[in-house]
Amino acid sequence: MRLIMAALMLVLPLTVEAGELRITVDGIRSAHGMLLIGLYDSPASFKKAVEAPAKKGFLIDPDRFAAVALRANAALKGAVVFSNIDPGRYAAIAFHDENGNGKLDRNFLGLPTEPYGFSNHAQGFLGPPTFGAAAIALAGGNEAIRLKLNRP
Repeated sequence: MRLIMAALMLVLPLTVEAGELRITVDGIRSAHGMLLIGLYDSPASFKKAVEAPAKKGFLIDPDRFAAVALRANAALKGAVVFSNIDPGRYAAIAFHDENGNGKLDRNFLGLPTEPYGFSNHAQGFLGPPTFGAAAIALAGGNEAIRLKLNRP
């Protein structure tokens, strides 16, 4: 009987506790508009998101893991805690929608005109970074990261 129990313990997966991820955003430059933060758990959903912030659908993307919109404040600080996150790889995108139109504004060349940032301080070459460059590994428990907004 003990041998059977030992074998079952080896076969059954160990449960890993879901945790929390705290994202703090640095580099907010004004108290106007909204701070939009999205969390992604796959390369496909991340790629779709970096192509979509110029559209108003950024906050209603069904492929995204989670998102939040925070009103910019006079303290020029922003943070959010996502709860019940399973271990895995995640990437975050944040941008400061300064004029409150629900999208990341761009100039005639397609370059952002509002502050934006990625987890891992990732930056792309002639475009946005990849999911792999921005991804962070969450092992369970409570984690905290900082995103720095790039000023265009």
